[in-house]
Amino acid sequence: MAMRSAEPETNRPIRDTLRRLIKAPAALSILWPALLIVGGYVTWHRWGSEHVAQNYYGIDVAQIHITQPPSYVRSDIIQSVYRDTAMDGLSLMDKQATAKIASAFSMHPWVQSVTSVRKLPGGVVDVRMDYRRPVAMVQVFRTVDGIRDKFFFPIDGHAVLLPTGEFTRSETLEFVHIDVPGADSTNAEGMPFGDPRVEAAARLAEVLLPVYREVGIRKITVVGDPRQIQVPQLEVTTDNDTRHHWGSPPGLEIPGERTAEMKLRALMAVRGNTPIDLRVATMADPGHS
Repeated sequence: MAMRSAEPETNRPIRDTLRRLIKAPAALSILWPALLIVGGYVTWHRWGSEHVAQNYYGIDVAQIHITQPPSYVRSDIIQSVYRDTAMDGLSLMDKQATAKIASAFSMHPWVQSVTSVRKLPGGVVDVRMDYRRPVAMVQVFRTVDGIRDKFFFPIDGHAVLLPTGEFTRSETLEFVHIDVPGADSTNAEGMPFGDPRVEAAARLAEVLLPVYREVGIRKITVVGDPRQIQVPQLEVTTDNDTRHHWGSPPGLEIPGERTAEMKLRALMAVRGNTPIDLRVATMADPGHS
């Protein structure tokens, strides 16, 4: 005699229902995929999205890697950009995440350009960039508390203002100084100085950067009346107080004027403290008498 099931009568309707579903026509077979989809959707929103959000919503500052800064960059670029641009609120799942990260880093005064941003496994963000290079110090005279004093502002070869507080007094004195009468700027670091005469001198400072110590260049001065000369004219002063007339900034030479490369060769060949006009001088060139 068959043993009676110990299952309570109240559970039998559920069992019977499942049996009927299993034996249901093929048209009802779509019910199971639908249940799986709905179940997966609920599971994702309850647990999966939370897990992903923990790993990809908000960027961990420790997971940001950048191109190694040069030795003259003393500030913590990653911390500065992360703090000033609220990067912790940016999701790596954002389709514009890499563009926003590139824009954030490009605003730092030491960054000349961002060449690439990559999202790597584990929430790592790799940022490749080029840095600005200081080429000179612009001397500016200001009156503070009734006292007129001299201040120095570091710039790159495009006359972009660099962070002033990252240079010691001795380092400031080692750079070529740019002397432009009446020059001053209220622009922020990372912005152009804002004076075409300073920009002209910065062009020359960049050309002189590899050799200025060897040649003994101490200062670049803008000379002449700017109302009468469209292109600023420059002079270079050496350690022995000799002033040589350079002429137009590199790349802006007037017709018949010697190129920056020719002027530089002549300048490096100068001996003694006799001033020369580098625009036309040939006697100082190697191989010339």
